[in-house]
Amino acid sequence: MEQTSSVGAGYVSGLMDVAARAGVGRDALLSHAGLPGQEESQARMPMADVIRLFQSAVALTQRPDLGLEFARHVRPGTFHVLGYALMTCKTLGEAIALVPHYRRLVFDIGYSEMRFVRQDEEARLGWHVVSQALPYCNSLAESLIASWYQFGRWMAGVELPLKEVLFAHAAPADTRAYAAFFECPVRFGAGENTLVFSQSLLDMPLLQADETLHLAMREQAQAAMEKAFSETDLAHRLRQALIPLMPKCEATLEKASAVLHMAPRSLQRRLGEVDLRFQGVLDAVRKDMAVIYLRDPGLSILDVALLLGYAEQSSFTRAFRVWFACSPSAWRRAPPQR
Repeated sequence: MEQTSSVGAGYVSGLMDVAARAGVGRDALLSHAGLPGQEESQARMPMADVIRLFQSAVALTQRPDLGLEFARHVRPGTFHVLGYALMTCKTLGEAIALVPHYRRLVFDIGYSEMRFVRQDEEARLGWHVVSQALPYCNSLAESLIASWYQFGRWMAGVELPLKEVLFAHAAPADTRAYAAFFECPVRFGAGENTLVFSQSLLDMPLLQADETLHLAMREQAQAAMEKAFSETDLAHRLRQALIPLMPKCEATLEKASAVLHMAPRSLQRRLGEVDLRFQGVLDAVRKDMAVIYLRDPGLSILDVALLLGYAEQSSFTRAFRVWFACSPSAWRRAPPQR
């Protein structure tokens, strides 16, 4: 079964706060990202929408290093209850080892994965995008790598010297902010997003270590996991199932039903119960993903059409004109303030 890919509300709220401090209000950010009316209280947000929010936040604030500013303000709540479980661990190494067990509370599986490797006297903590259905987002990658570093320093209460920081994407025009933030060499275009440091830091004690509270926080984290991923909305699950099916031209009722482990008629019936149709959900996913893909200069219009499951570019162009009253090329030259 295809896994959903979504982000916890704490991380999204952190982005909203960073944008607000830069003078971009919540409504303006949501509107620019094409997400008007988004409920602030929702527990999770689809990864596709979060990518759009990060892209819009960078565009509106004119801050290519927005991910670093995001990290400066991380606190336990940014990472849901996982943040509190981490801060009550005994050591930094114990906290890192705990993350894979509950990381879905922050970043659900499907889009990315965490990698932690020890070799000789060196440790490497990395975040890697594995999805081919959703685009890579520079500011999102930077926010997470920088947040790990910043939160680690906050938990330990001391500086954590790094050997090197690697980013998969190309360097921005000005890299001085990155060198100042990480206080070590920062290498872009490295093919990975990774913090490199001495294994000796893994034994660093944490200021708020508390075994009793830690066990309680782990119980809460487990309960939150069970609640979040056993009561997932059907429409959201369908959207996430369709994204990897579209590039293979398999975004059909039959294929999506199989991914969701449902009979096609059952899926149609349950969608009807909430006034939705399969084709309507598919069209909405294509519309949302079209905006994300068109913001990637590395993708041609034909590439975008194929990623959305259209056999011909002309079919995509006709659909796009219905959605946005302009061609994909015109939209790319001057994206509307949505």
